[in-house]
Formats: sequence, structure tokens, C-alpha cells
Amino acid sequence: MRPSERNKVKRKLIGVAMAFAVAVTAVAGAGSAQAATPRPAGSTVHPNVDPVTVAEAIKAAYDAYKTFFGGGSSANATAQIIAAIKAAEREIINHIDAIAAADARACAQSAVLNFPDFDNLTTDNKQNFALTATSCITEIDSLLSAVTDKAAKDQLGFSLNAVGPIALMARSKAGLHNDTLVPVLRESNQKVLTGLTPRCVNLFDPDSHGKRWFCTAYNGFRADDVTQPDAQDDAMVNTSWEIAKNTLPQLASL
Repeated sequence: MRPSERNKVKRKLIGVAMAFAVAVTAVAGAGSAQAATPRPAGSTVHPNVDPVTVAEAIKAAYDAYKTFFGGGSSANATAQIIAAIKAAEREIINHIDAIAAADARACAQSAVLNFPDFDNLTTDNKQNFALTATSCITEIDSLLSAVTDKAAKDQLGFSLNAVGPIALMARSKAGLHNDTLVPVLRESNQKVLTGLTPRCVNLFDPDSHGKRWFCTAYNGFRADDVTQPDAQDDAMVNTSWEIAKNTLPQLASL
């Protein structure tokens, strides 16, 4: 078979397999109760952001808190979290702006924009800030359980982890314990990871003469690789799925 013919066969096989995967997903979801969602089903959010910048900022913020948790300086950790969030503040706010639920949008914006002034607050206001940031996390967690639109779930995932390290640090500095917040963050990130998991099929690839994994994200982005984890990572690179995946191990040690 000529190369051009092999490519046609390959494309046809991939198309058939992915169509089958979509059909299976649709059948599996048929008849199930649809939870209320703050954004119409089928809507797609396209914030003008650089997801890699956001992911790096969130990782740096969690790393800073982990350093403090391990005995590091509170002042240094706070400064590092502020610097990380500031480095991607516009991108993070754009993701938050894409949240349809007004309460979650407002509380996440407030946490991101006001945390740099945390040390200037009175003791009472520090505790109030910490408790409000905690309520924001629980609000987002609740929405992650309720929404069915994956684009909305994706934006909630970004906001969850923008507020996460802020809430952890604020509670610590306000004299509050985090032993109840950390499990909520773990559960919320697991919801993002589970809810946005891409569809994948394992197909024979005529070009490489072996099988490859072909994965498709909810937003239609596709990627393929020899291993399923690598194909998933490539397909989900521009979503909060990747952030949740990387955040869960960080939270496991807290």
C-alpha cells in the first residue's frame, strides 16, 4: 500500500474510533440526572490567556506554601506566593472572569487582588480574609459537583488553584488550622481531574507499525503518543486538568 493510501486508512480508523468513543460516552450519560450548571450546556469559554503561565504561577505558589509548611519563613513564603500570583495575575483574572457563577467569581477575584495587602490588615480582618477565602474554596467545590458543562468546570479548576495557596497561607498567618481545608482542595482537584479526563482510544498506527494512544480533550484538542498518560497530557495541556494533576501530589504531602 502506498504512503498516501496508508494515511487515508489511518485517518479513517482514527475518525471511526473517536466517533465510537463519543457515541459510547453519549450512551453512558443518557438517562442520568443533569445537575444544574451556571453556564448553558454546550457553551465554550475561550479566555485570552496563556495557560502555561497560569500553571507555572500556581505551582510556584503551592511550592512556596509547602516550604513554609516544612518550616520555612512565613514572610518569604508570603512574598513568593504574591510574586507568583502577580506574575500571572491578568491571566488568572481572565479565567476567573469566565466563571458564570457570580459568587464564585467575586470571591476568587477578591482573594487574588487583595492578598498582596494581607499583612497590612488588622488581626480581625486577616481572619475574615482567611475565612472568606476558605468559603470561596468550598463554593467552587460545590459548583464542581453541580456543573455538567466541561468548559465551566475547566474555568472553576483554574480558579480553585489560584485561590488554594492563598487560602492556605492566609489561614496559617491568621492562626487557623488547615487540616480541614487541605482535604477539600484534594477532593476538588480530583473532581477536576475526573471531570475533564479526555477520551482515549488505542489504535494501530500504520506509520509507526505499532499501536498509539489517541486522546481528545473536551475542547476538541487532540494528541497522540505511545503511552496513554503522555497522550492525555498533550491533549489537556491548555486546561486546568493538567494543573489538578500536578497539584494533587503537592497536596498529598500537606
